[in-house]
Amino acid sequence: MYAPAGKSMKQPIDLKTWNRREHFEYFFKQDVPFWSVTANVECTGIYRWCKEHGRSFAVAYHWASLKAANGIEAMRMRIENDHPVLFDAVHASTTVARPDGTFGFSFNNFDPNFEAFHESMLKDIKRIEGESGLKYMHPEADVIFYTVLRKVRFTSAEHSFSLGSQGAIPCFAFGEAFEENGKMLLPHSIRVNHALVDGQHVSRYYEQLEQIMNAFR
Repeated sequence: MYAPAGKSMKQPIDLKTWNRREHFEYFFKQDVPFWSVTANVECTGIYRWCKEHGRSFAVAYHWASLKAANGIEAMRMRIENDHPVLFDAVHASTTVARPDGTFGFSFNNFDPNFEAFHESMLKDIKRIEGESGLKYMHPEADVIFYTVLRKVRFTSAEHSFSLGSQGAIPCFAFGEAFEENGKMLLPHSIRVNHALVDGQHVSRYYEQLEQIMNAFR
């Protein structure tokens, strides 16, 4: 069971026993310890399932991403007071476009039950569409920052970032899904902090994300 955002349990990482201590200290001292990857993720299963069952594909890929990220310990690590901590769960803050050309940030607790997450996120999107301002007020770092570039099949993406504690929060972007050789592909960029997340973690995230997306039938 996942605790709601802001109530997620967290524990400090014991640097004396952590096998990544040297890696953390090396990258933590760098001026810009962030790195990014962009890849096309096969999403055929979840895309077609959403179309057939009247569900939001955008909500579905946010859910799949959160499920994959929560399954990887490094994606749940953050930095507080210059020290790594591990949350038991992470949640989503994503951009919601408004008719007036502005956007706001939604905030959605991860729920392993897709239908519950789908219903909750749609309600939050509708609420934010009718408001003004950014609205992001969540005080904890147990989140992933998301954005969506609709109608853009990007091949790379950069993200704004903070050099403070929020700099350890991963930033994810999704583009426009497209068909190629009978498969649906979704551009997906992620930016992580190398003090916490290595290449093996990112590779595993993409692998698990595709598995989750294509388990929908």
